[in-house]
Amino acid sequence: MNNNQPIQFKERIHEIDGIRGFALLGILMMNIMAFAGPDIEDGLSSERSEIYTGFWNELSLFFINVFFTTNFFTMFSFLFGLGFYIFLSRAEAKGRKLIPLFYRRMFVLLIFGLLHGIFLWYGDILWTYAVAGALLFFFYKVNAKMNLIIAILLLSVISVFILLGSLLIFVSGQEMNGYIFELGMTDDILNGTYSDIVEMNITLLGISFSGIIFVVPIVLAMFLIGLYFGQRKIFNNIDDNLSLFKKLAAFGLGLGLPIKLLTGYWTTYAGGDVLYSTLGELSSSLGGPLMALGYVSLLVLLMKKYKAIVKILQPVGQMALTNYIGQTVIMLLVFYVANLFNSIDAIYFVPIVLLVFTLQIGLSKLWMSKFAYGPLEWIWRCLTYLSFMSIKKKESS
Repeated sequence: MNNNQPIQFKERIHEIDGIRGFALLGILMMNIMAFAGPDIEDGLSSERSEIYTGFWNELSLFFINVFFTTNFFTMFSFLFGLGFYIFLSRAEAKGRKLIPLFYRRMFVLLIFGLLHGIFLWYGDILWTYAVAGALLFFFYKVNAKMNLIIAILLLSVISVFILLGSLLIFVSGQEMNGYIFELGMTDDILNGTYSDIVEMNITLLGISFSGIIFVVPIVLAMFLIGLYFGQRKIFNNIDDNLSLFKKLAAFGLGLGLPIKLLTGYWTTYAGGDVLYSTLGELSSSLGGPLMALGYVSLLVLLMKKYKAIVKILQPVGQMALTNYIGQTVIMLLVFYVANLFNSIDAIYFVPIVLLVFTLQIGLSKLWMSKFAYGPLEWIWRCLTYLSFMSIKKKESS
């Protein structure tokens, strides 16, 4: 047996691929607000574009902010931590040297992220996963319970800082209505050259780098929770852990939804106020992680009852990297190339996302019927293992 070979299809935990596929739907639902218009620029200025205003547009954004925003990048983070454990534990069982293998994997992911963020779309999350993933390696041999405690502490500390920051803003009594930062995104995208867009991407990517102190601890915390699930082999024995998933679904959604209703309201209807914008960050440190765990657990329960859900979503999740970048390509074609940026009202965001995701389901099923990996997954694996691997699916006897 070739020890360089990665996980084969028969070794995969299909439910994890299904959850990863569903997470891609949520990622696109969250990102379309920035694909379709200058959402990030509006957040840095005192104005709001027309596509985000009006009763029905705001109601659509409220729906997205409650049920999708922050819930799914934290879900993906959880899945990354779980996949991290599966990857390393199987590599260790094959006698591989873990440090060079893992850090090659993270380095390639970082390159993917930077190329994506600079040359396609500034809203890349892959570079953040690569940075936080580099830290995650140090927790691989730490006791599972300790990893869970550290994760809870990280999320708690970030939440306390958000509350303290909000309190300082409140007691200062100052009128603060956002920041003034004009980028000219709409003009660059509709009338500028490709180099103008690359320059804009670099600027916005630089701004996102400045938030690394806030984002990386949240991502790392969700990584650790995923690692905890891997160490406890909870997904290896789903049938034996159904009661745990039921409790997590009730706990995560029961506590997370009220928080997300509040933070979603603040983000949608009071985003120009610095106090409420700051309080809205609790969506990332509390609401999102709780909803993510609730969604994961609910999906597991549904997939155990309705096997068709796994069959539909698994191919999408197996080629998650390709589909993530693919979503960017499709959105750029729609909003940049077709000159629809800042012209389609937010009320149409949900149907657009559902249409694109349905397309990805079909394309993923077709691709995975013939190939063992998605195209970008194949490149990532070859570079990780420093070995050329066949992308064709092996015929079963």
